[in-house]
Amino acid sequence: MSWQDCYRHKLCTPEEAVSSIPNYASVRIPMGQVPLTLVRALARRGDRLQGIRLYQGSSRQPLPFLEEPQRWQGKVEAITDFVSVILRPAIEQRWADFLVTDYSIGSRTQYFDRNDIWHPDVFLAAVSEPDSQGLVSFGYTLWHSRQFLQNARLRIAEVAPDVLHTFGDNAVPLDAFDWIVEAREHLPPPPPPELSAERIEVTEVIGAYVSTLVRDGDTVQIGTGTVSSCMGFYLTGKNDLGIDAEILVATAVDLVKLGVATGKYKTFHPGVATASFIVPGSDFAFCHRNPRIALYDIEWCNSLPRIAQIENLVAINQASMIDLTGQVASESIGPVMYTGPGGQLVWSMGALYSPGGRSVLVLPSTAQRGTVSRIVATLPRGTLVTVPRTFVDYVVTEYGIANLQGRTQRQRAQALIEIAHPRFRDALTEYARRAFWPHRRVFGP
Repeated sequence: MSWQDCYRHKLCTPEEAVSSIPNYASVRIPMGQVPLTLVRALARRGDRLQGIRLYQGSSRQPLPFLEEPQRWQGKVEAITDFVSVILRPAIEQRWADFLVTDYSIGSRTQYFDRNDIWHPDVFLAAVSEPDSQGLVSFGYTLWHSRQFLQNARLRIAEVAPDVLHTFGDNAVPLDAFDWIVEAREHLPPPPPPELSAERIEVTEVIGAYVSTLVRDGDTVQIGTGTVSSCMGFYLTGKNDLGIDAEILVATAVDLVKLGVATGKYKTFHPGVATASFIVPGSDFAFCHRNPRIALYDIEWCNSLPRIAQIENLVAINQASMIDLTGQVASESIGPVMYTGPGGQLVWSMGALYSPGGRSVLVLPSTAQRGTVSRIVATLPRGTLVTVPRTFVDYVVTEYGIANLQGRTQRQRAQALIEIAHPRFRDALTEYARRAFWPHRRVFGP
C-alpha cells in the first residue's frame, strides 16, 4: 500500500480519533506545538471524560483544560515538566501538577519498579504535511516525540500546514500513526516576550562581559532565559563558533545565518547547529530544510557523558537567584515552580568536564524594578537548587564577572558581593562576615 493510500485509509474526523481514547488514559503531547484540533475535540467530550492524565512539556499555546482548570478536576489532570507563562497560573493555584524529571534520563523510568512514564496510552502530535516519501516532521520541536511515537499504544497525528521540516532525526513515516486528522485550527508560534528598556540596557552590559569569555572556535550552548537568549547578539564578532545545544534560541540561529557559527571545530556534527527544539521567534524560513540546522532526540542532546566530550564548550544559561555560597536557583520561587530545571544542570556540569570548557551563568543583579537583589545571603525557604555550588563556574551580572571555581566560601562571598547591585552590598557583606568569618570574642572581667 502506498503512503497516499495509507493516508486515506487512516484519515478520520477529530471526533472519531479522540473517541478511541479511553478514560483513565495517560496522554502525551509534544513539547512546544500543541495539536489544537485534537485537544479541543477531546475537550468537547466534557463530562464524559474521567481520569485523563495529560502530560505536556513547555508550550505557549493554549490548552482548554487550563482556561478553566477547576472545571476539569477529576476529568483531566494537566501535568507538565516545564512551566510556561500559560501553565503558570494553574501550577500556582495547584490545579496542575509538576513532573520532576531531567530530560536526559526520562527513558530510565521504564526499568525496574519505577513509575513508567515512557509508555503512554496515547500520543497526540501535530506534524507537517507528508513529503514525497510519506515522511512527516514534528516541526520546530523533536524532543521525545520519536520515542513516544514508538512506545504509545495509540498514536494520532494532526497534519497541520506550515509545519517546518528540519534535518537530523526529525522525520518519521506518517503510516507509523494509527489515525490521521487534518488540522482545523492552527495558531502560529507566539512571538518571544519583549524586554523593557531597562532590561535591554542591563542585557547589553552582561553581553559585553560574556563576549570576553568566548573565544574563536568555541562551541556554544545558549539557554532560553530572557537575558541568556540574547547572548548571541554579542558574539557576532567571533569566528567559527559551533552551536550544540538543548534548544536553538533565535540569536543562535542568527549566528548560523551570519556565518559566525560555521561549526568548523565542533566535536559532534561539524558544520551543523544541533539541538532538539527551535524557539518560536527564530527565523523558521531559514531553518526549513536547511542542512545547517538539525534536530535530534533530547536524550542525545542532553546526555551528560556526550556533553562532557565536547571540546571548548561554553554553556551560557540564566539563573534567577544565587546565594553567597554559589547555590543557583533557576526554577522556583520558594517551593512553587516558576519554570523548570530544563537542561541547565547537565550543561553546566558538562561544560566543566569539557576539555577547555566553561560554564557561564548570567542574571541581572536585581528583580522587581530594582527592589530585590538576585544575589542573596541565603536562598528563600523552600527554593529549589538547580545547580549545586560545586558546579558553578562563571557568574555574570551587569556589575562584572565572578569566577567561583577554586574559591573558598569567603572568597566566593566576596566575589559575588562585588557583582551585586551596590544598594545591597552592605547588607550582604554584613551577613557574610557573620556566616564565614570568626565571631569576635568579648572577654569579661
